[in-house]
Amino acid sequence: MAKKSVASQARSGTGAGTRKTASRKAVSRDADFKGQIEAINKSQCVIEFDLDGTILSANENFLAMMGYDLDEIVGKHHRIFAEPEFANSPEYIDFWEALGRGEYQAAEFKRIAKDGREVWLQASYNPIFGDDGNPYKIVKFATDVTERKMTEAMIASQAVIEFRMDGTILSANDKFLALMGYGLDEIVGKHHSIFVGPDVKASEEYSAFWESLRRGEHQVAEFKRLRKDGHEVWLQASYTPFLDRDGKPYKVVKFATDVTQRKTAEEKIEAQHRAIMEMSTPVTAIWNDILLLPIVGFIDSQRAQDVMSAILSKIDETRARVFILDISGVAVVDTAVANHLIKITKATRLMGCECMISGLSPAIAQTIVDLGIETGGVRTTATLRDALEAAFTSIGVSVSKA
Repeated sequence: MAKKSVASQARSGTGAGTRKTASRKAVSRDADFKGQIEAINKSQCVIEFDLDGTILSANENFLAMMGYDLDEIVGKHHRIFAEPEFANSPEYIDFWEALGRGEYQAAEFKRIAKDGREVWLQASYNPIFGDDGNPYKIVKFATDVTERKMTEAMIASQAVIEFRMDGTILSANDKFLALMGYGLDEIVGKHHSIFVGPDVKASEEYSAFWESLRRGEHQVAEFKRLRKDGHEVWLQASYTPFLDRDGKPYKVVKFATDVTQRKTAEEKIEAQHRAIMEMSTPVTAIWNDILLLPIVGFIDSQRAQDVMSAILSKIDETRARVFILDISGVAVVDTAVANHLIKITKATRLMGCECMISGLSPAIAQTIVDLGIETGGVRTTATLRDALEAAFTSIGVSVSKA
């Protein structure tokens, strides 16, 4: 047999080498493709659908994010992740018809997890095409952006301002600027103290407030602040220290809501309440050593406390020896009212002052007995006149009847 020429052998060797190289490239491409798929599965949430939206499969990331097991969703329709109103809308139908035509869809989508919570996804719906050029399934790649969306929503709905750790203002959104009446260039570089009065700025509480923020401690409360025009503003606000990679706070972000209207209404009601209490509970010195307090209307726990405070303060101020509590103007006496009255008399005795309750009608006396209230030896009279006579006798002043 004739030997192959050197050239022929070379060509033969080259062909074999080419086939081996091609084979290695094919293996390399397969491995590369497989590696890419594995990387996507590790980093993203992936779910596959039929063209009609029926779920075919999902990776662990997707299942964990939405709170499902695989067997709970395979064979179900994509609408299990959508709000019912949206799932029945023309927009939703159009969405799946476009995918069925092979049209790529990408956006931020609001979806519903198994437990009912909202999940926001940055997602793409990718039609996969067969050899015939027609789509045969949809693969969705998604990233959970719920936290960012919630933060954006909070920022959009609230007044927001940022500070350095020393309280220097870094930035503020339009809502904050409008609320406080400033332009951005008027506050950047200034200290937070421009929003408080001189007394607050100089206080130990204000210094301690910023010291706690510098330690990374979150602060939430209702704060009274001053607008540029000097008017007071009440803010329901949170001051949140943000931490760097080393765990050290590097800035403070404040989220605030204007609650001025509510606080003003509350303060007005409180002022009215105090005024009514003062008008209805005047402790009067009718003699050097005798005090009188007529109560009209109702008694609740708050009013009883106000009454007791007023009485004890007046006793301390005057050193009175006898105190008369006239309840002839009290409309209803129940267990709570009776117990409040007894507490008041006990408190006055602890101050070294004798207490008398006047105005006990037969009906009230019967009520107290029926309720089983222990009066503890409290001195009572039917009328205020009887109480006054007893009080004068107690301090050694004789009263002659005309």
